[in-house]
Amino acid sequence: MNTLALRSGTSLVRSQLPGVCLAIALATVAGWVAGGLGEPLAHNPILVAMLVGLLIGNCFDSPPSLKPGLDFCKRYLLRLGVMLVGLRITVRLVSELGIAPIAIGAVELVVVILVLRWIAVRWFRLDAELALLVAAGSAICGAAAILCVAALTRAREQNAGVAIALITLAGTLALLLYPMLFAAGLMPAFDDRLYGIFVGSSIYELAQVYGASFAVSEGALNTATLVKLSKVLMLLPTLLVLGALRRRSDGAANRSPLPFPWFIVGFIAVMLFNSSITLHPQVRRLLLDVDQFLFMMVMVALGLSTRLAKMAEGGVGWRLLGVGAVGLVLSSSVAFGLVHLLAHDAAPGAAAAASAESAMLSTVGGRTFSSVGCAKCHVPSLRGRDGTAVTLYSDLLLHDMGPALDDKILQGSATGAEWRTAPLVALRMRQRYLHDGRAATPRDAVMSHGGEGQIVRDRFFNLDGSEQDAVYVFLKGL
Repeated sequence: MNTLALRSGTSLVRSQLPGVCLAIALATVAGWVAGGLGEPLAHNPILVAMLVGLLIGNCFDSPPSLKPGLDFCKRYLLRLGVMLVGLRITVRLVSELGIAPIAIGAVELVVVILVLRWIAVRWFRLDAELALLVAAGSAICGAAAILCVAALTRAREQNAGVAIALITLAGTLALLLYPMLFAAGLMPAFDDRLYGIFVGSSIYELAQVYGASFAVSEGALNTATLVKLSKVLMLLPTLLVLGALRRRSDGAANRSPLPFPWFIVGFIAVMLFNSSITLHPQVRRLLLDVDQFLFMMVMVALGLSTRLAKMAEGGVGWRLLGVGAVGLVLSSSVAFGLVHLLAHDAAPGAAAAASAESAMLSTVGGRTFSSVGCAKCHVPSLRGRDGTAVTLYSDLLLHDMGPALDDKILQGSATGAEWRTAPLVALRMRQRYLHDGRAATPRDAVMSHGGEGQIVRDRFFNLDGSEQDAVYVFLKGL
């Protein structure tokens, strides 16, 4: 019996290996390509991986031998990646999220699934079964919702495949557009948190939410992930309602088991672990890099499996694209309107509360900034020629900053790894950090410190999350 099970397992692994190896290879290539493209794509290799998969998948026919491995990436590696996102989130972040963002996701779900299905049937004359699948994918969580609804309603396999292709394409478009619109200032009322709520509420796939929010900031990613996972949980009551409606229309009990998203339990476990135990900064960085690479593999697999030609099958191509466009506009407009309303209503009281909290955190952060040793090089002030204090947060001296910042260029007596301490005064006015702007966030800048700064860097990352956040608030107030 054990031998039979072992052989079966070995055979399964062998069947999945080609597709997984291809996803690894193309994700590696996508990371290399993204790094050479410059901003903003260099900061969003997830999107590049999706585009690489789409390009190759629609230019060449994928051999059947790749399907098991690609399916493995889309199902299991996606879930593993979502669980590892818990390393970016703490219980404190969840408590700060509040009920309003979850309510926004719930309202968007109900509006989109009802209105989009009605429009798809009445205006675009789509088959009712296909219209429901597209509406469910747009309203809840993409392919996972489509597959669950298809299993519950016993939908035709071709309809499920076409709906998944459409949702993947529309979600990829959102993944590309939303960070660009935010960076261009076309979401003026949104900060990183509100942008995260908007993305988590409106974009379909978890992997697409990851890419669109990670392109802006880690704070946006954390918020978007929490909002999106709350919508994934809403899949269960949605399936219960659809099951009840089906039983009523069939006149017979449908005892099909309802799937439970167990990976959310894993995500919560990892989040609790991250909230209670501080990992070594290098170990944490490695795990987060692995998590990002897993999402890149998932994106490659999604792209390779998305056949755009499928949407033309059955003579409904243009109508289906129309439904996809309406779904994208409907989902984004409902979420945008609700988040904008949240920002407007919360602004007066929240601004005062935020100002008081920020002042308190800045004070704590300033003390922590000095206690861990940052102020040894980033000296708060120096004496001018006339004896007055000049605020700089720099000693204006050269320091060996280690291999990460070594550009191999000699200037006078300074080696490539030696840099004059960058003044931190007016840091709030900057969009990029370090001497050459290579760091997108203050955290990335701190992480790059090595050489003489390594001991202080390690002390900083051994602080708990709240103490690190207080230092960031202090720095952003300079």
